[in-house]
Amino acid sequence: MVTLRIPSSLVSLVLCLAALIAFAPDSGAQKVASSRRSFPASGVEFKPLADMTDVPSNDRMKSLGVIGQFSVEKSVQVKLESGDRIMYTPSCTVVRLDPRAAETGEEGEEIMDDRGPRSVEDVVNALFGNLGEINLEKAEASTPKLYKGMDCDRFEIETSQRTNAGPLPIIVDVFSFNMSDFKIICAWDYPADKKNRKTWESVVVKSMKTFREMKMGADGVELDDVNSESSYEELLEFHTHDVEQTPGWRLVETKTKQYLIKTNVEKKDKGDIDEVIQRIEASRRLYEEDFPPAQPITSVSVIRLCATQEEFNTYGQTGAGVAGFFNPRSEELVLYFGDGGRDMTLSVMTHEGFHQYCHFLFNRSEAHRWFDEGHGDYYGAWDMRGKKLVPNEDMKGGLARIPIIKEMFKAGTIKPLSEHIRYDHRTWQSQGPSNVSCYAQSFSLIRFLREGTRGKVKGKMWKKEYAEILPNYMKSLNDGYAAAYAEIVATSEKSLEEEEGGKEPSPKTIIEIEKRIASPWDYLGPAVKQQIWDKAMAASWGLVDEAEFEENWLKFIDDVL
Repeated sequence: MVTLRIPSSLVSLVLCLAALIAFAPDSGAQKVASSRRSFPASGVEFKPLADMTDVPSNDRMKSLGVIGQFSVEKSVQVKLESGDRIMYTPSCTVVRLDPRAAETGEEGEEIMDDRGPRSVEDVVNALFGNLGEINLEKAEASTPKLYKGMDCDRFEIETSQRTNAGPLPIIVDVFSFNMSDFKIICAWDYPADKKNRKTWESVVVKSMKTFREMKMGADGVELDDVNSESSYEELLEFHTHDVEQTPGWRLVETKTKQYLIKTNVEKKDKGDIDEVIQRIEASRRLYEEDFPPAQPITSVSVIRLCATQEEFNTYGQTGAGVAGFFNPRSEELVLYFGDGGRDMTLSVMTHEGFHQYCHFLFNRSEAHRWFDEGHGDYYGAWDMRGKKLVPNEDMKGGLARIPIIKEMFKAGTIKPLSEHIRYDHRTWQSQGPSNVSCYAQSFSLIRFLREGTRGKVKGKMWKKEYAEILPNYMKSLNDGYAAAYAEIVATSEKSLEEEEGGKEPSPKTIIEIEKRIASPWDYLGPAVKQQIWDKAMAASWGLVDEAEFEENWLKFIDDVL
């Protein structure tokens, strides 16, 4: 997952303010909501708590069968054995657990789908794995008589969560409803201290007593085969159905049909959404101008815009310091309108939008971090003038990179160019000295290359061959990945035609081969990727004097930035 980070000093300030707010007096007792929350695709509904907010499920949670998440709006205060007080946010996760029926091939070979959990225990361990081993056999099961007309098993599991102040005891309260051909699991978590446990146990049971089958039944929507290569109409139907699963969320189309925006920003704030659309479409025009695709990009890009930072963190399971991210697995760009203001949101969107564009530009493949993060920051700094983006020196507020690279220059902490441009992702991210030094160094490098190519770097600092570094790098990456994927597809297709020892490939083998043909990028080994990267570096940086370039780049940082 590609993320945009802000300096740790600002994160500390935000955390301090959050702590002051968090330790405000406790609110009133929890109550069951007056209206039911329905899950049409599963044909069930129940009343969550009045203080709970719907949170969309990200791709990982969906892979576990999660069909709904709820989080309380106000955290509760817990007193630990140490005497310290800490805040905890109870939640409820709703999972649909379908039977794992096997498909049988012609010769009786069993082909089992290996995705997702297989049991209630799998679900609980997947959701709360960080809490330690959970053995449902030792958990106390309740009688199903409590639940009107429903066959339900209940498991209360006592465990704990690590905190800086010591272990925080919590209860994982699991309700497993047995439907006709699947299970619906409602997994609650809340503090286990005497005061909170008594209150939460009572209100959770009241909520679960409202669980029932919907009178209209399931809607039977079948959209499992839709992906980013599907038609716009299919994607529109898929994402419309997806947002309908979470109350308060809606889908917004754009005129270009290059983007679909999922958001819970209120309709009265239409100006915010319009501004987002205007900037992302201007950003796309800029990307395509600087990096024209070899073939038209038909994939529709999805942006999820959360109304608050809390919802953003819950959805993305991110911590403090993350201002936005692009997830290559779900191919979704995730942002929020937060305390950083509109400027930060729009800058982050342009930054992460470049990652999303490159994801499709390089056919779901990766470039070096100096290239994608450096360009993300460079484009993120641009300002809107009418309907166009125009160059600007730096991003605003806590995202500014120039002060950081200037300080690094004075302190002598800039990493050698030959190392920085060849780092793998992990090494690049951790090169230091701070959590944003890597971004500042790559930003200054791309700023030098881009401004020089635009004729904005004067004098002896710029050599005409520098203008060929980025185009040569991009072409080599494109050609390398295209050739590697073509080879994977050709080899796979050939193996489908050939017989193994006089026999046709087994059904299981055929399924695996078809996966390789449909998504060859998932089967590119790290060694082949490294070879493609090495060739791209040789075709670009290998054609210039790196030592001379580094000298000129450092002079640019010192004299111009």
